Amino acid sequence: MSISSEINQIDIKWWELFDTIRGLRTEVQNRIVIEREVIPIIFVPGIMGSRLKFAKGKKQGTRAWDPDSSGFMFLNYGRFDVSAKKKKALLVGPEFDPDYLEVDTNNPKLDKSFLRRYPRADKRGWGGVMWGSYGPILRALHDHQWEEPVGHCFEFPVHAFGYNWTASNMEAGRKLKEYIGATIDHYAKGLRDEAGRPLERLCTRVILVTHSMGGLVARSACVLHGAAEKVLGVVHGVQPATGSPAAYWRMKAGFERPAGGPRKSIWDWFLNPVKMFERRAMGYASAWILGTDGEEVTALLGNMPGGLQLLPNKDYRDNSGSRQWLAYPGADGRTLSLPRSDPYEDIYRVRDNVPWRMVNPDWLDPGNPTGSSKSYRSKTSWDHYEEYLLEAEEFHDNLGSRVHDDTVQFYSTTLDSPDRIVYTREPHVHSTPHQFRNKGAFRAYVDSNDEIRETFAGATAVVALEPFSGTGDGTVPDSSGKALKVPTARIGRDSPADFFSIDHQGIYGTDTAKKIVFTTVWNLAIKRIEEQVGGPAGD
Repeated sequence: MSISSEINQIDIKWWELFDTIRGLRTEVQNRIVIEREVIPIIFVPGIMGSRLKFAKGKKQGTRAWDPDSSGFMFLNYGRFDVSAKKKKALLVGPEFDPDYLEVDTNNPKLDKSFLRRYPRADKRGWGGVMWGSYGPILRALHDHQWEEPVGHCFEFPVHAFGYNWTASNMEAGRKLKEYIGATIDHYAKGLRDEAGRPLERLCTRVILVTHSMGGLVARSACVLHGAAEKVLGVVHGVQPATGSPAAYWRMKAGFERPAGGPRKSIWDWFLNPVKMFERRAMGYASAWILGTDGEEVTALLGNMPGGLQLLPNKDYRDNSGSRQWLAYPGADGRTLSLPRSDPYEDIYRVRDNVPWRMVNPDWLDPGNPTGSSKSYRSKTSWDHYEEYLLEAEEFHDNLGSRVHDDTVQFYSTTLDSPDRIVYTREPHVHSTPHQFRNKGAFRAYVDSNDEIRETFAGATAVVALEPFSGTGDGTVPDSSGKALKVPTARIGRDSPADFFSIDHQGIYGTDTAKKIVFTTVWNLAIKRIEEQVGGPAGD
């Protein structure tokens, strides 16, 4: 029996694959054309992970933050003559304005050769996020070959949602909800065929994949702005779900300088010389750019609602489960353990000249004294700071531990991380005047009343911040990374080499993180099949 060259085309919806396919004919070629459902995957980056440009003023349209350009970052943020005042002027302006900056999607790295391999990546927001950290996961999701039945049923176009991370995660969440709706509309009824006729596609929900603060943005969109019904599921990676003391530590001492390697000994340099050099070089370069001391970090984070929302909230517990995550040895010999109940009142709003206060008012507006300079609205820099802090507190209170119903999280561990803030006290003081520079550290003279002194005169002790000693990914401690009551995966290290690949910023470059995302997307797709056809997929 010969087969005719005639082609019998049968158009079906994807769910009809799981039922008897009607219309098949014998002695002809049967071609089954499956209309697949579109489930966009939207990646949401962390703080400082979106490229930004000026949205108003004389510099409108020019770059303000481009972590993919080392030259731009060095010239604008890394040079020794770029002061805290200049950095604040770039990223905040005279005073915070949520519309001062906007996402810059025009990334030259997405050139013609790149777009030939990744068509429409520029239209899907890829240019608006930090390519060095997020390129690996975007490319991996785009290139992934989904096994059956998922591959026959669904398409997973990969999007990236950049946002103004200086503004509140409440505002970013609102914009993410709008982006989710626009993306669904684009695939459901926004595409057109070659003749210009509208193409109706099945697309009703997206999948969100997040990094760090992007998790707060996604949760904001889902549970505070009502986007949950348009989200099939969420993967949170290294999210500071209850905050991190790293934000406090850096506002006191600047960004930390990397110390040792996996063994914390000289052997790390003999066994891993290249990786150790890269770790130290990149760490010091990042510190110079992001904030070499407490003044530079405070001038930025203290004026950014988004940055303040990374602080430990009322639900934060350290890795041992204690809610008192700050320990200060007082002049009376007793340890002051904070917060007593509320970190906003007990730590963040403290303005007295005590060493454990988080914010030095002088640092909020560099070049102006004690936070007393007034803007055209007759408010001091401390007034503005308290506004942003209240915004952070209200955001934390409203968000709580609420999540999308289908949420998975993973965290990274075994690196030195700030789960606690611990001060030390030395009774000996210098016999000659000394000014602590506090670059990547914090030390201060204190008197018998535990007030900070500018020099040794009248001082009775020197207090200092201990280096990180908890476990986590270097920024987010274990306790916060796994705080949500959802299915949780742990990324550790099986060998000394893994130490150099599981840090907070680079986690999506690891095969383990990618595998967690692939598995979660697969499971959500299978759940969607079961939702549509009933029973276990494939039965």
